[in-house]
Amino acid sequence: MAKIDKARFWTGVLYPENMREDWKEVIGDTLQYPYAYCQHSQDKDSKSEHRKDHVHLIVAFPNTTTYKHALNVMDLLSAEGKKAINKCEAVVGIRNVYDYLIHDTEDCRKKGKEQYDPSERITGNNFDIGAYEQLGTAEKNEMFLEMGQAIREHGFTNYMDFYEFVVDTYEDMNYIEVMRCYSGHFERMTRGNYQRWEQGQRGLRPSQAQHHASTTKTTPDCCPACGSIDIKKSGKTLANTQRWACKDCGKKFV
Repeated sequence: MAKIDKARFWTGVLYPENMREDWKEVIGDTLQYPYAYCQHSQDKDSKSEHRKDHVHLIVAFPNTTTYKHALNVMDLLSAEGKKAINKCEAVVGIRNVYDYLIHDTEDCRKKGKEQYDPSERITGNNFDIGAYEQLGTAEKNEMFLEMGQAIREHGFTNYMDFYEFVVDTYEDMNYIEVMRCYSGHFERMTRGNYQRWEQGQRGLRPSQAQHHASTTKTTPDCCPACGSIDIKKSGKTLANTQRWACKDCGKKFV
C-alpha cells in the first residue's frame, strides 16, 4: 500500500520535556483546530520499566491536508529551539485512534498496555468524534473529484485498472465507499478515455467521430485495440451482429 500523503485527521506523539511549559493552557489557541490528546505517564516497556512520558495527539482539520502541514501544526507546541515531535501519521480509522489515546483497543488490552481513564482524554476546539465517524458531503465530493482527476491523469481506459489503482493507492476505506456509490460515473469516464483513444487511432476529431458513427459502414476501419486495418470476419453474435477479429493482435470485436 502506498503511504497516505493527504488526510483530514492526523495523529502524533510529542514529548513533554521538549514542549512549551504552558502547552496545556495554550493548546487550543496554538493549534486552532479541533484536537484530542492523552498524556501517558504510566506506560511500561516489555521489561516492566517505566517508559518516557509522552503525549498522544489527534488534530482534526476541516479538509484533507498534507503531511507537512499537519506536522508543522503539531510542532507549534514545541518549546523554542526544541523539537517535541518528529513525525505524524494519517488517521485511517478515527474511532480506533481516538480509543487508542487511552489504550482502550483490543490490541492494547491483549498487550497489557496501561489503561487510562476516559477522563484523561482531553478534547478541545469542538472536537466531535461522533461527527467525524460520519463522512461529510464535502469530503465525499473531494474524494469524488480526486478519483475523477486520477482517471484523467492516468488515462484509465477500463474500470478494472481504475479499481486496482484505488485499492492500491488509498488506505482510507471511504475512497472505496465513494467509488462504489459512483461506480457508474467512473466507468463512463474510463469508457470515455477509451473512446478518445479509439478516435485518435482513426485520426478523427470528436465532431468527425460523431459523423462517422452516424454513417457506419458494414466493414470496420480498423481494430479498436491496436489500430490495425488487417481484420477479418469472425462469425456473428447471438443478436446476429457481425463479429470481427484482428489478424495482428487477435482481438475480437463487434
